[in-house]
Amino acid sequence: MPKFKVEVPFAVFVSVEVEADDEDSAMEEAAQEVSIHGYCGNGGSDKLIGVSGSDESIYACDETLDGIDGFRITAELIED
Repeated sequence: MPKFKVEVPFAVFVSVEVEADDEDSAMEEAAQEVSIHGYCGNGGSDKLIGVSGSDESIYACDETLDGIDGFRITAELIED
């Protein structure tokens, strides 16, 4: 039986606390400050994610993005 690698898109959100004069400045500051990092584990270095800042938090939504703004579930044959 063929084997497939299937990717299902989910949104991951990072929140961060910043000091700024207004909402636009806060968004610009946050966009420059936050990043997602990969950690080793679960069989590879691309399996777990986290943030490194003390004022940052990461969380995922519980619904797939399939069909939203070009996101879709994909499947690739990896073994025939």
